Amino acid sequence: MAPAIVWFRRNLRLDDNVPLDAALRGHDAVVPVFVLDDHYLTEDLSPPRLRFLSESLRELESELAAKGSRLLVRKGPSGEALAALARETGAGAVYSHADHEPHGAALAREVEGALSPQGTRLRLLPDLHLVPPGSLRTEAGKPFTVYTPFSRRWREADKAAPVPGPARVATPEAVLDPGFPSLPTSRPRGFRFEGAPANPPGGARAGRGLWEAFRARALRRYSDERDLPGVEGTSRLSPHLRFGTLGIRRLLAEAREEWREADAAGRRSIDAFVGELAWREFYASILAVFPRVLAESFRPEFERFPWATGETAEERFAAWRDGKTGYPIVDAGMRQLAHEGWMHNRVRMVVASFLTKHLLVDWRRGEALFRARLADGDPASNNGGWQWSAGCGTDAQPFFRIFNPVLQGERFDPDGAYVRRWVPELAGWKGAGRDLHAPWRSKSPPADYPAPLVDHAAARAKALAAFETLRSSR
Repeated sequence: MAPAIVWFRRNLRLDDNVPLDAALRGHDAVVPVFVLDDHYLTEDLSPPRLRFLSESLRELESELAAKGSRLLVRKGPSGEALAALARETGAGAVYSHADHEPHGAALAREVEGALSPQGTRLRLLPDLHLVPPGSLRTEAGKPFTVYTPFSRRWREADKAAPVPGPARVATPEAVLDPGFPSLPTSRPRGFRFEGAPANPPGGARAGRGLWEAFRARALRRYSDERDLPGVEGTSRLSPHLRFGTLGIRRLLAEAREEWREADAAGRRSIDAFVGELAWREFYASILAVFPRVLAESFRPEFERFPWATGETAEERFAAWRDGKTGYPIVDAGMRQLAHEGWMHNRVRMVVASFLTKHLLVDWRRGEALFRARLADGDPASNNGGWQWSAGCGTDAQPFFRIFNPVLQGERFDPDGAYVRRWVPELAGWKGAGRDLHAPWRSKSPPADYPAPLVDHAAARAKALAAFETLRSSR
């Protein structure tokens, strides 16, 4: 039987890989390939993400070699590259994962158009999510647009078991020949980016190690610790789920194993963790059904919102971007993002609320900055989180939720561990104590830390007034 091409994109692993498993079952040999499309170096440019991707590809290359195979890297466009590879190898089919994102859907159409004329089949299989995005519907047959009913239906839905990793990956001898064309992963300019100073390491081994450490250390305490940024209470798996260096079905299966062995409190925590997987899939479904949200507010009336513009708005955006707002929990979050290419989820909500509701800066600017700095940068989750925080997304109580950054700091970083780590101006401040999250209240505030950019009460009133003008213009 003719060999098959396995087109790796965002499933950079051998274990629990549905397209790879299907190709190995249906063909005598496979040709693994990654296509470096211009999208990675233009529209999706993010040094932390590209570093994570390059490390993951190098590890995948090594793992395939250990299984008797070889990872080819070809330059895009993807349709041309895959069609040419199919001709070179005599492959009868290309296997990859289905994609809910607009770019992925366009890529599939491009590849289908290039393969069909030469008789090569394209097989796209569900692999990125536990339930295919957009597949769940209400009793009325409409897509879910509210998380709670979606999550109930999602928990009830059938979910496939993980597929085992292959003992061997049979590959044509001609492809294994070093002379068979392949681009070294060290060559593309984008793969030489340094990323964030403490970039999350890529690859399946790192993903597996993170999951096992979290499972042993914090999974059964997740409900109590997930909102505390100064504690290692979250999994940090988001980049690995984005690039598929850890299989989502394997993750759920092992979380369920842990649930069966846990006490009542542990089970509640594991249920909460699984709920976060449901949030990921909810936002993926929103993007699948409403692709316009990448550029527009989910709630159309917010396209008329009076976002701040001009010199003052630019200065405030720069202060927020650089972690110099004078609000410690906000500044700590932005500095963590710059240093690690990652930010704690509770803090993501606080900094996003601050930008959109205290400073009245358009949510799209914050989302774009996150997308450029995050090592995960999942478009659906990033967009959904920003629209939720800005009040223009799927939330039933949109704009009235305005986080007080002082109270958020006091509640979720009560001992100041997170702020002290990321804001060195406050780490050794002698006046720290009750005023750590509001230094300006102290009789002797730190000289080298900025005063608050805006007053919370005044900014809140201004934001609510802006929202009222929006409501009155309906």
